[in-house]
Amino acid sequence: MYAGKIIERGTAREIYANPRHPYTLGLLRSVPRLDEPRRARLDPIEGQPPDLSRLPGGCAFAPRCAFCVERCVVETPPLRPIGASSHVSACWEAERVRAVREPARERTSPQGGSRT
Repeated sequence: MYAGKIIERGTAREIYANPRHPYTLGLLRSVPRLDEPRRARLDPIEGQPPDLSRLPGGCAFAPRCAFCVERCVVETPPLRPIGASSHVSACWEAERVRAVREPARERTSPQGGSRT
């Protein structure tokens, strides 16, 4: 859930092995892992959560999202199936998220500028 809405749903195996929403990916990257050195840097999710009394148009995660495209800021994505399973994601860029395994080194803001 993000900003009071379900943004991804599936089995634990599907979510951990194949996150398809940028927020889920961010959560997984911010948790310490037992298979990495103790001093490995955790990647925080950049930005601040939205004010729930004044949610922006489009996807509520768009201002913090490394995958944000113009459509994200104007149109709220519905939950859509990921393959033939029960896994669903509310992200216009779910296919791009699928390919990512390592943290993004450079992020693009919704306005088209670069942010790190």
